[in-house]
Amino acid sequence: MMTGLRTAFVAAMAAALFSAPAAMTTAVADDDAAAKEPGCAKLGAYGEDWADIHNVCNYTIKASVEVDGFDPSCIQIGPGGVGRIGLDPGDVPYYAYVC
Repeated sequence: MMTGLRTAFVAAMAAALFSAPAAMTTAVADDDAAAKEPGCAKLGAYGEDWADIHNVCNYTIKASVEVDGFDPSCIQIGPGGVGRIGLDPGDVPYYAYVC
């Protein structure tokens, strides 16, 4: 009986995992990163100690960027706007996300 229940549970979990929306996935930094990033926040240009985040939606968002270590605090960006976020020395942003 336990084997049957375990099999049913594993099958249900697998079905739930495979049916998760694509928006739940994260993007990696590469040339196609903007196309892979879910949501309104898109990583723009970045340099030493800063990164630009584009809000591609028509409403105000709060966003940040993913880095190794602690992510910077979220900033508010208006509809269609760009916000510049500060980074710690040595941080390289991988992608932007809505907080």
